[in-house]
Amino acid sequence: MEQTFFKIIPQPTSEMAITIHVSHSANLCQFLSFGMQKVPIQMNSSEEVMINELHLSDALIQLLNIPTFCDFEIIFEEDTIILGPYLGILTPIKKNLQTYLNDLNGYIFHYHKIKGAIAAFSIEDIDMTSAQILKAYIYNPKQQEWIMMPNIPFPSAIFNRCKVTKNPKWSYISTVYQKKIFNYPTFHKWEMYEWLQREPSLRNTLPKTALCNKPRDILRFLKTYKRAYLKPIGGTFAKGIIEITVSENVIHLRYQKRKKTIHHLIDNRKDLIKFLRKLLQKNTYIMQEAIELLTIDGQIIDFRQIYLKNQKGLWQEAGLFARYGKAGSAVSNITSGGKARFGEMALMEMFPEDMAKDLLEQITNLCRLASSCLEEHLIQCGNLGFDFAIDKNQKLWIIEINNEDPDHRIALVSNRKDLLYYTRLQNMLYTKFLSGFNS
Repeated sequence: MEQTFFKIIPQPTSEMAITIHVSHSANLCQFLSFGMQKVPIQMNSSEEVMINELHLSDALIQLLNIPTFCDFEIIFEEDTIILGPYLGILTPIKKNLQTYLNDLNGYIFHYHKIKGAIAAFSIEDIDMTSAQILKAYIYNPKQQEWIMMPNIPFPSAIFNRCKVTKNPKWSYISTVYQKKIFNYPTFHKWEMYEWLQREPSLRNTLPKTALCNKPRDILRFLKTYKRAYLKPIGGTFAKGIIEITVSENVIHLRYQKRKKTIHHLIDNRKDLIKFLRKLLQKNTYIMQEAIELLTIDGQIIDFRQIYLKNQKGLWQEAGLFARYGKAGSAVSNITSGGKARFGEMALMEMFPEDMAKDLLEQITNLCRLASSCLEEHLIQCGNLGFDFAIDKNQKLWIIEINNEDPDHRIALVSNRKDLLYYTRLQNMLYTKFLSGFNS
């Protein structure tokens, strides 16, 4: 059965009224729900109303601040008519959110498959007293642009794209939405390691890792592992990663700075401690055992698996990509000068067919097991980026899992713009699923 989408037709009246076609007369309701707000209404039916129209009074539209330029679906639930979907994208805090909207256009590229109202806003725009969003941008499909709207109700479900911190507003959001917000809360590298290493089926796929608060933690780790990566506990895009190699009495540091590979030699313990102490003043780090990765022409290779939930609330793989680091670089990230290509093709070229297929199956199983583990720790997931590595013995390792706005733009670098739009569509359809509109 084809889904009906309704146009909002404003009616100049002060009554809290809604009028629908007589074919819906068996579903006359006492309340209208829009997002997290529910109000009493007078509901009427008429043959003069088109079957795909909802006639709403001006008073009702103004009270709920309903964007009349959007097309909606409706759900009848007992004595309530639910207007939606009304979806939220929670964005990082920006001085001017409007400058950030271009990055969100990929999420509404397939708006015709989503419909409803889509609002972008930051945590600072949430007002706990009035239970409203003080300033948000709503996508207008008719003008194909984001429109600023003040004082709107909370959406029915939220896709989180930013780092979560402990403060009253985040606690409030957690209470209001519970399982209707995903990629929430975010986790850092050490939390991921602690959770996954407790699982027997995952433990042996994790490089040995230690939390580092003081220089002596790093020195202790280097006594066992002569080559390791020092990583900011909450870093993304390979920022701040330092490869440390111990060779006799010399410490070799290698890292990226403005897309250039920097080599730094330290030949005494005092200078090393001074260097490490300065780093640890700014951030908490982990030390991770360096895996002897496969290389081609001096380029290290690892893999990014896009793993997300779809409109049915089910996990699916949405693209595996091979990342080739810049020659001589310690990292493979695209932002550090690396390149990417479709992962399955790369595996088929690197290994015999049977081995490549076995590795693909292992990746599938590890994504399933690890995402399940995360959700057991009350992490509501729906959009993940898995970083895998293969060592010189063809063993597969989980290097990292990112749920703080995973960067699926790697699809663009691999000439798969269609896949980027597909992943972002699935993010919105899963948000729609959480909102209750899962037809």
